[in-house]
Amino acid sequence: MGHKTSQENQSKMHAALSFYYAIYREGDINKAKSFTTDRLAKLLTHYGSASAIQRYVLNRYFDSVEITIDPTSFTQYLNRENEQRVTLVFQGTYNGEQVKDRRDIVLVRDKEGWLVDQILDPRYRP
Repeated sequence: MGHKTSQENQSKMHAALSFYYAIYREGDINKAKSFTTDRLAKLLTHYGSASAIQRYVLNRYFDSVEITIDPTSFTQYLNRENEQRVTLVFQGTYNGEQVKDRRDIVLVRDKEGWLVDQILDPRYRP
């Protein structure tokens, strides 16, 4: 694995983690949107608040959460070179309960780097 690949993965991981932490830890939709494509940004704007996004877009609440990326999960999405599917692992608490979850997202590369484009519904894994 060359240096370029690890730098690419760093860029993907940074976008994915920054997006989720902006919503779960900072409650900052505008910051979250800076790590997304226009398509996902429009969806976030539609819901208007971090708690609504947690409920309707991400389908999960946390009081506190640690988020990591499964390093073995990077794969091309629909065989498109500029799209990657990645699995995020969530470990946190909600109402005093331990919560663990995994969620797949799609990242798209633009000229600036990688952006979060889709949050895949875990019930419909293609």
